[in-house]
Amino acid sequence: MMESKGIQTRGLIVAMVLVSMAFMPAVSAMEVEMYATSEQDMIMVDDVAMLDPYMDFAKLKINPRHSSTQLKPGSSDKITVTVTNKDNKTITVEPRVVASPYEENIFEESWITVTPASKNIEPDAKQEFTIKMNIPQDADIGNYGTEIAFTDDVMPTPYATLYPKYINTMHLYVDVWTPPKIQIQTPYLGDRVEAGDEYDYEIKLKNVADKDIAIDPKISDNNRWNHYGPYGMIGPAFEDDAITITAPSTVKAGETAVVKLHLEVPDDAKGGYNGAINLNINDPSIREWDGQVEMNFEVWTQPSEPYTKMFTTRTDDPITIEVSSNDHNYGRWMGAGSQNEKSEASFDLALEGESGKVELNQVKTTYSGTVSLGASDFPPWEMDGAGIYHDAIEVYVETYEAPGDIGEWTLGILPTNTERFDYSITIGTVE
Repeated sequence: MMESKGIQTRGLIVAMVLVSMAFMPAVSAMEVEMYATSEQDMIMVDDVAMLDPYMDFAKLKINPRHSSTQLKPGSSDKITVTVTNKDNKTITVEPRVVASPYEENIFEESWITVTPASKNIEPDAKQEFTIKMNIPQDADIGNYGTEIAFTDDVMPTPYATLYPKYINTMHLYVDVWTPPKIQIQTPYLGDRVEAGDEYDYEIKLKNVADKDIAIDPKISDNNRWNHYGPYGMIGPAFEDDAITITAPSTVKAGETAVVKLHLEVPDDAKGGYNGAINLNINDPSIREWDGQVEMNFEVWTQPSEPYTKMFTTRTDDPITIEVSSNDHNYGRWMGAGSQNEKSEASFDLALEGESGKVELNQVKTTYSGTVSLGASDFPPWEMDGAGIYHDAIEVYVETYEAPGDIGEWTLGILPTNTERFDYSITIGTVE
């Protein structure tokens, strides 16, 4: 039954590909495989023949179809690819490198050696090929991709194409990298700010190299976007000129430098600001997007009217009210918030029954929280001093008691310096 289900699934997938071919000029073998990812039921090469019954091509099974690795300039690596002849005739296989035009960087053909260079494979026989990659010492940092074509068979197209779509291929990805010489210990700035206030932030850069490295931090022009609200696009809460950057021109060998940001939030600011600081680090091992520090600021306003909650008591037992702030500082958890001293959360409570206002007696105050050791993408053991700690969650609790009575009640809560709060109302003695 399971085999029958697999055949039906493959038949349905191939039928879907046939229909889509009516609207597509060309489909590669790799793209055909992508239709069959469910149930891990990969379409075999002989299924491709169903796309064109008059098409003659070598029917090979190639394993793996894709391979990815990470290499440093000047290093090498090799992988083994097994090719199985699923045809009824002997096939001559001559692997060669073909261009993959949609990659960030394209492999040079001289970087890859495939052995054996040629092999005749009989029906149902297997042959292993070794693909050796040699990355030159002067290779640029980045992602590279190419295809290894084991035969010259290509998908037919109704028009001439610069890059043929080979059928019997495997795709090769290589991430060429070197360890960065500067560690960005503050990868993200996030904060909740108020209109008319000023804030200070720090980005720490540690130079682990044996020579000085130049930097030139500036607001990035290529990393700005607007908010989308319920009524369309919303512009930023403030412009780039609200941020002032102060930084040294170099980070000395073995030392840590501090890039300082000063934010002056305009009095009429509303909404949010998203952007980035391009550190412009003169280190080829740091890619352009890795040398940026993302910024996300939310402008908010303290509420002026209290939140009200109606409740009913059926006894004259004492009333206990607990109110707690519960701020999840995700921005400061992942990176860093303002260096300024943060104002503590607090609450202004008012309780009124059918006979009028009732005096509330605060009997307990509790502080608690969750502390993150370092940013999510930076090892905490690389951090220096107190900068390793970030308040991820901060909880402040106030507990009040009041004499009870039977009837209707109204509780008013006016929060300050918190973006969310919880409350509980208990009728009766609290143990």
